[in-house]
Amino acid sequence: MSVYKSNNVETDKPTNLGVQAKDPQSLVDYFSGINGLTQTFNASEYDAVVGFFQNKNFSKLSAETVAYIILTQAKIDNVAVFKILDTFNNLSVLQLNETIAEILNRTRYKTSVLGFKSERTPLNIANRNVKV
Repeated sequence: MSVYKSNNVETDKPTNLGVQAKDPQSLVDYFSGINGLTQTFNASEYDAVVGFFQNKNFSKLSAETVAYIILTQAKIDNVAVFKILDTFNNLSVLQLNETIAEILNRTRYKTSVLGFKSERTPLNIANRNVKV
């Protein structure tokens, strides 16, 4: 998410439009994050997390994005990232994908979500009246 900058501080608004073509500061804001807060990580931890997700058949870009999000949250929660990876290692492929989708949903705008479509079979009307 980037921030649309203007000369008036009160009109600075978050936007999904990305970098403004004629405003180099919007590029800096885009890569710095909405609050201008940047994160620094241990390179070996970052590479390990990216490698973990690439071994789970994530694309390189997806693995890097998920790694950044997980490392950021691990730093906020003061949890070792390898402890998180050990937890992920015990999950099946479907459980891992659902868990990652839930993590990504927590970092997204509330107007859009990621998920899985599950086929639902309609219940018979008579089943509603039966007490179990």
